[in-house]
Order: sequence, then structure tokens, then C-alpha cells
Amino acid sequence: MSVISAKDNPLVKQLKRALHQPKRSDATMLLEGVHVAQMLFDSTVLPSRVCVVVNANAEIEALKQRAYAAKVRVDVLSDAVFRDLSTLAQGESILCEVSKPLSLPYVGAHDNLLLIDGVQDAGNLGSMLRSAAAAGVRHVVLNNTCVNPFSPKVLRAGAGAHFSLNIVDGAILDEAVLALKCAGVQVLATSLAAKQSLYQANLKQATAWLLGNEGMGVQPALIERASDSVIIPMQAGESLNVAAATAVCLFEMQRQQHQP
Repeated sequence: MSVISAKDNPLVKQLKRALHQPKRSDATMLLEGVHVAQMLFDSTVLPSRVCVVVNANAEIEALKQRAYAAKVRVDVLSDAVFRDLSTLAQGESILCEVSKPLSLPYVGAHDNLLLIDGVQDAGNLGSMLRSAAAAGVRHVVLNNTCVNPFSPKVLRAGAGAHFSLNIVDGAILDEAVLALKCAGVQVLATSLAAKQSLYQANLKQATAWLLGNEGMGVQPALIERASDSVIIPMQAGESLNVAAATAVCLFEMQRQQHQP
């Protein structure tokens, strides 16, 4: 078994750049950690490459054997090289390189959607994607002021959600809103200035949710273009974290749409 132990190895340099400075233009994405690697191998998507530490624990060794069985390339790195690469604590020494999925059309399908305007925190975006997948939302559309949805931190926070969503990155949201409305999909923005409570809204039809930046919320121009806006009633505090607000809205929609 050949072990890569040089930090200036071309593969190591490539992996380090992709982990620490991912670009939206990258054709591949890197998944880091045992949990997301297990989800990947349990999905219908196979990695193009798996990198593991030389002194692998039992979980990582099992994933390595699954990679060999699937004829996926496996590269073994020394402990020192992996420590230098990793953004995680030791013990999570596995990386999976996966081709980015192609975006599919989202207008005209009459599915539920999530439109995201300028969310900056990787943990928030990953949690929003996770809630969307759990609530059965098929399409997530983001503008380019959002954090890169395929960065390692978002992938980790998404906990496998990327494999069940059609993620459309770099969209022009005002055009998306108009196209969805023309296709008969209601677009609801969350806003602290909204007159209508979330629980008063009719969510039994296909709905596109528009949620925005952690500090500023949805841009006023986008709220104006939406079909309507809603507010989540609260007993205390001014607003919810955007990831929490997403979960509340999506699961209220699911409750109404699955109500007899």
C-alpha cells in the first residue's frame, strides 16, 4: 500500500484548496467525515475518489472496503498530512470527492420549493437544506449572495440532504419568483412586517418559500414580487434564526398538505 506523506504532493494541494477555498465553479465537491461518507455510500451516488488516513479506525476501514468493492479509487494519506488537511477533529479522517449534481428545471413542476436570498452562514444553509429534504421539498434555488452550497461546511451541516435535492445555485431570484407565479405556484416571503400569520396562510397548494439573509431578511423588492408575505407568531423575541424559521414554515406546509 502506497501512503502519501508529502504535503506538497499535487493531490494533497488539490484537496487542501478544495477544502479550505472551495469555488462555485468547481466541478466536484468534497465530503468530510464518517457520517456524511456513510450517507453517500448508502445513496445512489458514488464518489470518484476516497481519501483515508493510514491508521484508520474500524468505521473508516469499513468505508474503505466499500469503496474498493465499488471500484472507487482510494488514496491513503499519512496522519500528518491528514491533520494538515482536515477541518475536523482527528478520528474523522475520511474525504470523499463527488461530482456536483447538475441542476434541473424547477419551473412548471408544481412542487414545493425553497428560495434562499443571501444566507451567509454555512451552518444555517446546511440546516435549511436538511429541513427542505426532510419536509419533502424537491427544489432549492439560491442566489449568488448565498454562501457556496457545495462547500464542505454546508455539505456537513446538510447531513446528506444534497443527495435528495435539486439545488439551483446562482439564480436571479426576482426572475425565479415571476416565473413561478406565472406557472401557478404561490410564492410566500417571510417578513417581520407581514400582516398575515403563517398559520392563517393557505398552504395546501404548491408553495415556494422565500427566506433571506440572517441580518436583513428577504430583500424588500423580492417581498414586493412575492404572492404574499407571512410572519411566524412568537411569544417572545423579535425573530427566529433563519434555519429555525425555515423548518417551522416547511413543516406547517407539510401539515396542511397532508391533512385529510
